[in-house]
Amino acid sequence: MPVRDEEAGLPGLLQSLACQTGCDAIELTVHLLFDGCRDGGLAFARHVFETGCLAGKASLVSRAASPNAGRARRLAVEHALEGSEQGVDAILLTTDADTVPEGNWVRSAVAALREVDVVAGYTTRDRASVLPARDALETYLEDLHSLRRQIDVIPYDPAPSHPWVGGANLGFRVEAYRQLDGFTAIASGEDKDIVDRARHRGLRVRHDRAMRVVTSSRMNGRAKGGLADALRFMADEVEEPRVEHPADAAQQYARHAFARKVYARRKGRCDWTWAAQALGATQELRLLAKEAPNADAFAMKAVPAYETTRDVALSEAAAILTTLNANQFRV
Repeated sequence: MPVRDEEAGLPGLLQSLACQTGCDAIELTVHLLFDGCRDGGLAFARHVFETGCLAGKASLVSRAASPNAGRARRLAVEHALEGSEQGVDAILLTTDADTVPEGNWVRSAVAALREVDVVAGYTTRDRASVLPARDALETYLEDLHSLRRQIDVIPYDPAPSHPWVGGANLGFRVEAYRQLDGFTAIASGEDKDIVDRARHRGLRVRHDRAMRVVTSSRMNGRAKGGLADALRFMADEVEEPRVEHPADAAQQYARHAFARKVYARRKGRCDWTWAAQALGATQELRLLAKEAPNADAFAMKAVPAYETTRDVALSEAAAILTTLNANQFRV
């Protein structure tokens, strides 16, 4: 976990990690990377580790001129892996200092990573900030993603799944993390970047609702472009959010589902020209299918991104979504 002036949040984080259930056969070690902190967080963490209540270590690096979530998270992992031996079953979990994992967080991550390479857990906010518009948007996006997984089925990421990817709740097989060369040192979005790269490289990614944490809903965060900025921006908005028409989104999900079927037929008879026209693809599908490591990677490359031609108010979109049936879009 990267830490930057988070003394107030550390007791909750470390207590939750010390009280994880079902971990008797799991060797859990906590690594905190203090990014030039100026508060008492480092001393507090070292005291906790010295008492033996929780196995771990704390490292301190010089403070960057401006917060860089990717740099801090990458350094945190490097310090965690440095000089330690990892077996074939070793996993890496990352969260944030203003976040509290639920009691079965580690156990749920271990269970998920027996079946996949990367797991994006489910993150809720602590509701310290009252943001009804954000709540409504999150509910809608979860319902839309549930429809997505009914249309575009991925066996290792079954419905209802969830749409969220965040550094506050990510897990990797260590060998998968090394294959991806770790987090990119970018100011924000390092979490979505590494998961996107994992899918492009054919690693299995699950969005797991059982692996849960509660994170802060503060509006003044450490990283520019992070959740705090998004919450503050929405709090300042007076108009109802607008989103793409859910039927348009569902059509795109159907294209991905069709691409998976095309990939499954790659070694048999396949009308590649017709498939490319159906997908709106501009690349040579036969070559893409030959090079893609799995169906997910192929679908991501074969189905072009599109700009929706219509958007609707969030409340209207939610009403329309309730009328949509996955069978309407099956291919």
